[in-house]
Amino acid sequence: MMYKKSNIFFLVMLCSKLLFSKDTTLILLLNIESNDIQRYTFNNYSFNCSQYGIISIDEVYTETKNENCRRSIEEFYIKRPDLKYFAYKKLKVMQFYNTKFFKDGRCSISVSGEKTLSEFLLEEGLAKIRKDFKDRELQSYFYKAQYKAKYYKKGIWDKNNLKECSGEIFSQ
Repeated sequence: MMYKKSNIFFLVMLCSKLLFSKDTTLILLLNIESNDIQRYTFNNYSFNCSQYGIISIDEVYTETKNENCRRSIEEFYIKRPDLKYFAYKKLKVMQFYNTKFFKDGRCSISVSGEKTLSEFLLEEGLAKIRKDFKDRELQSYFYKAQYKAKYYKKGIWDKNNLKECSGEIFSQ
């Protein structure tokens, strides 16, 4: 019980620091679980973080009960194994990353200068912007990245990919 209270206290402190500070906070990457979820540490507290502002193929795979959709995602990654491990190309374990946001278990991780991992996933068609996304600071960057994927018909924007998942992906 005490462990849970200390975890909640730490998360409240981390969230308040990130939300009310204009500065970025350095967090250490411990593990890459998927393109969408990574494990970080901050002040000796480790936590999982999903990417901010997007819904990724990996998230759909985890949450869907539609077996045809799950199979479709597996087949997509069999055809494109380089995309299944896309986050491994962009992130390095035991390296520090800047984050400005920590909201609802979601992080905005700066990977290449000011570009976020969410933007990279959008550009590759491995994610789409959430319908409820209203972040004024990142909105134009995210829409530009998503537009590139649509234009070049990458990932979810290719009509031959993930047809069985269109309801799960595009409804969110």
